[in-house]
Amino acid sequence: MNPVHLSTLVLYCAMLLACQPKPDSSSRTDSTDVTENKGTVNGSNDFLIVPGERVGPVTATTSEADLLKRLGSSVATAGDTLYGPEGDTFLGTVLYKGTPDEVQITYNDEKRTQPEAITIRPQLLDDEGNPIKNLAPSRWTTADGLRIGTTLKALEKRNGKPFKLWGFGWDYGGALSDWQGGKMARLTNNRSTLSLSLGPPLTRTPAQEKAYNKLMGDGEFLSSSADLQLLNPIVEVIRIEFSR
Repeated sequence: MNPVHLSTLVLYCAMLLACQPKPDSSSRTDSTDVTENKGTVNGSNDFLIVPGERVGPVTATTSEADLLKRLGSSVATAGDTLYGPEGDTFLGTVLYKGTPDEVQITYNDEKRTQPEAITIRPQLLDDEGNPIKNLAPSRWTTADGLRIGTTLKALEKRNGKPFKLWGFGWDYGGALSDWQGGKMARLTNNRSTLSLSLGPPLTRTPAQEKAYNKLMGDGEFLSSSADLQLLNPIVEVIRIEFSR
């Protein structure tokens, strides 16, 4: 494997460290109620992603204790178990657990004072793999509108050219691997990296299903390929990793 691609894959591996089992749908809490009932930084949470600076109230120096103090225990779940590839487990903080605004935070230290990465990864499917009905969209967004649900075609337009992503159906499936020198490469700077993972649309036509099955495996695919254009996958994961 090309060393550049390997390093990209290693960097992206950390994204899935924030995976955790799907919550019981009966325990899901409406995200609007949570936000309205609990105070946040300066009295509000703008759900704004600012690469290199913050994800809402979370910066590179925001500890778990800070989040508990600012958001309250019904918003910030402390010392939660997060699941990674190959059965690995980690302790981290989860915000808005079980809602479309769920965020998982991993740390560089055992005391959970130095965030390593913030992963926005809402549950889109139920335990049987069906789209969750009447699911509100995640409110997390960059200033220019990049969010969960942004399509591959919209990303191409933002980037100004095609990009590469890994094939689907394995641990790191759908991870964006190379912006190919496009405009979106600016999301990686000396302060943080913003990484994306794409997945197939929640509902697919027979033609899209056929295209999806041709895009499996640990190879890279160019976004301009006919199959990816037909499938037009969506952003399922946004991860911001702070540099140290």
